[in-house]
Amino acid sequence: MERRQRVLNLVLPRGRTGVEIGPLAHPLIHKSDGDVLYADHMPTDALRHHYRDHPTLGPAGVDGIVPVDIVLGEGGLAQALEGRGPVDYIVASHVIEHIPDPLGWLAGAAEVMREGGVFCLIVPDKRFTFDHFRTPTSVGALVAAQLLRLRKPPLSIVYEHFARACAVDRRAVWQGRPVAPRPLSGGSAAAYELAERITRDDAYVDVHCSVFTPFSFAAVLEEVLRLGLLPFECAALEPTRPREDEFFVLLRKRGDWTPAARGASVPRLDPRRHDALPKPPLPARLAAAWGLRRAGRGTP
Repeated sequence: MERRQRVLNLVLPRGRTGVEIGPLAHPLIHKSDGDVLYADHMPTDALRHHYRDHPTLGPAGVDGIVPVDIVLGEGGLAQALEGRGPVDYIVASHVIEHIPDPLGWLAGAAEVMREGGVFCLIVPDKRFTFDHFRTPTSVGALVAAQLLRLRKPPLSIVYEHFARACAVDRRAVWQGRPVAPRPLSGGSAAAYELAERITRDDAYVDVHCSVFTPFSFAAVLEEVLRLGLLPFECAALEPTRPREDEFFVLLRKRGDWTPAARGASVPRLDPRRHDALPKPPLPARLAAAWGLRRAGRGTP
């Protein structure tokens, strides 16, 4: 099933009002599917200038970027909607990892949603992306970002993003083959120089502020919900499918539920399947083990 259909099945947009954040040239909810508003951090013309020659836009290029209906500013969705809420659903594909304060962002989105409304997140699985070598984000990091009300990535995250980002062959990882570190941005030395420059210029750099596996996301979400930091239940968490690099999360607004009930809604995932790296096929593992045995015996 294509990803767009998976999202349609989760949010059921027909006859409902919703928002898709950051659709660029690949909206998951089409205007023909229902009453949807496209939101981004820049107006349409500015986005097309910013993403000129960007490879992820596909053949249509910047002309394929859909017109932006609402521009997100410091006031978030509540201010940008200008009274057009509340909404029945929100969709955000590969957005949450860019947000300096994910908990604050989700809580702000909940304010413009109807009770029972849903927020569909598509989240990159760090095991199969250039975040492969980064450590999954902790609850402590998310809580700190919320309490500090971060509006830009902390220097520690900027450094980690550029120091650890490596080219990764997703198919090789799924086949259980080891990944060799191949830095995309010059490695640790270049990352340190960039962090120094950002400190000096007080600049904003777009990075992956948080990284997750399906298992780590579920564990973080359960703790956050039990703390009462978000008015959501976990309506669905679909782990990364074989040969893919993203997982799907559906949050449903449940302001009247207790934090314990909301936390209990998060499914328990198997860390061996949804946190650890895939293992190589059995014949390859046996061959590797046999090779080690031969080497140990000194067999030529």
